[in-house]
Amino acid sequence: MKKKKKKLIFFIIILIAAAVLVYMALNLNNKGSDKPIKKVVDEIEKFDYTVSETDTKLFKDEFKKLKKELSKKKIDNKEYATIVAKLFIIDFFTLDNKLSKNDVGGIQFVYSEYKTSFIDKARDEFYRYVKSNLDNNRDQKLPIVKEIKVTSCEEITTSSELSGEQFSSIDEAYKISLNWKYKEDLGYQSSGNVIVIKDNEKFSVAKLYE
Repeated sequence: MKKKKKKLIFFIIILIAAAVLVYMALNLNNKGSDKPIKKVVDEIEKFDYTVSETDTKLFKDEFKKLKKELSKKKIDNKEYATIVAKLFIIDFFTLDNKLSKNDVGGIQFVYSEYKTSFIDKARDEFYRYVKSNLDNNRDQKLPIVKEIKVTSCEEITTSSELSGEQFSSIDEAYKISLNWKYKEDLGYQSSGNVIVIKDNEKFSVAKLYE
């Protein structure tokens, strides 16, 4: 009986130790990944679009427009592409609500085959100097997009606009030019062009340039 009790106690200790190690490993992994856990407050399930609690009012307002457009029986593709471009710009150029340089905005609107290279480039360039705010004590002024305007939107052939880029298949594409303003002018880019293309059932950003 004593041997059985000892074995049972030993087995329980092993289980507890294993559970503690797994918990610590997961904790360290979450910290190391530097990826924020954000509460989703709105979504468009069919298209896998979401809004988090940290998104700006401007982003949330434009998201409502997207949700309304995508709920129609016949979606206006030009309007759809335009709203995607606006949401992408708002989220990408708003840095104040980002937790670190790894928390790149607008990713959900980026073309699937372009995401990896886009994230790498954003981290190395535009997001490079974003300090970590995991402890909510960042002392750094960062931009917040407060207004956005589409100056032009035209359907295009992609051969000239996306020369040198690799995409498996493109059925429809739009070139959208935009201007935007910040809550405080900190010298960041305030105008640009976005190429939005058909990405299966979605429209996604395939290129951003001045």
